[in-house]
Amino acid sequence: MFYQESAILVGNKNFIEEDVLAVDTYLYNNQEKVIRIGRTADFTDVGEAQLENMFAAYVAVGVLQQTSLPICGRDDTPIEQPDEQGNYFCDICEQTFAPNQLAFEPMFIPRATNFECGDLIPIACNGLPSVDGIEKISGCSSSSRIADVVFIHGLDGDAKSTWHPKNVPTDFFPKWLGEEFPNVGVWTLGYEASSSGWKGTTMPLVDRATNVLARLEAAGIGQRPLVFVVHSLGGLVVKQLLSHATGYGKSEWEQIATSTKAIMFLATPHSGSDVSKYIQYIGKIYRASVTVEELESHHPALRNLNLWFRNNCAKFGIFIDVLFETQPTNGFLVVNETNADPGIVGVIPIPVDSDHITICKPSSKSDLVFSRACLLVKKVLAKK
Repeated sequence: MFYQESAILVGNKNFIEEDVLAVDTYLYNNQEKVIRIGRTADFTDVGEAQLENMFAAYVAVGVLQQTSLPICGRDDTPIEQPDEQGNYFCDICEQTFAPNQLAFEPMFIPRATNFECGDLIPIACNGLPSVDGIEKISGCSSSSRIADVVFIHGLDGDAKSTWHPKNVPTDFFPKWLGEEFPNVGVWTLGYEASSSGWKGTTMPLVDRATNVLARLEAAGIGQRPLVFVVHSLGGLVVKQLLSHATGYGKSEWEQIATSTKAIMFLATPHSGSDVSKYIQYIGKIYRASVTVEELESHHPALRNLNLWFRNNCAKFGIFIDVLFETQPTNGFLVVNETNADPGIVGVIPIPVDSDHITICKPSSKSDLVFSRACLLVKKVLAKK
């Protein structure tokens, strides 16, 4: 489903799931365009009477905006704007009509959405605030959701493109996970993490972790069992925010830590990465950021953070899954099997036939990374 609210219609006994899926796809393909019930029926094979009921439901939750437009009697097309005299000009037949010469018909405009992130409008969010950088992907607007999954990208990543193959936005890891677990909220979190001062901004790890904690709290995340799916630097951010949450004496942040039940680490450099040496080597031209400097292999701060995490994750009862790349990126293995290993008893790092960029971009639901993510969520839900 492209629209989060379509799941509401699927749960309604008056609607057939296949019909909802067809209409949901049609609305997505025509977002922000004027559509008619009759034309929708032609393209979806859903009867007009059923469409009237479905459209009424979509209007109620804010997916559709209802309006009324005149129809040209000559070519049966809507005329969207009157001129200054209030008359309507049809671009097709090039005729001008007075309002009393035209029949007005109900029309509908689907709101814009990226994947299922369009549920940010207040009527669909049940009062959940919108927080900069946090995208609601699936199930987030449901007050009855039983857990939350948050995807956090790494260096030079973002909340969207990190999780789908290049130029294939429909193969979207978070969206697929939401389809498998409709009773779970799925979110993506974006933050500035540039490797170069020329390309953008960043923050030291300790500051970024505090920033992310504050945003999670503001979004209402951490009040249910919580799963993190993290790529590269994103894994270090999560470990640091858990350390902050348990050490700063703020009860709301402590709740985020105690609610964290699982973490999937994808190519996370627990002991740093040699990529920092390469970037620093070209640093005079590249202007390596402070984040790159902190990723230095065996950096004391990373070593200290990993020791803390290793000795506390069992106490928190966190399920851990670790996967690492085996293929080079531009001739360079960004995170090798040693740096990807957090050294936790019972946790076996799993090699994946991917490079550092593609490991977090499953191309199908049979992909090992996606299957492992589903297994991790199932463990958390079974323990709930």
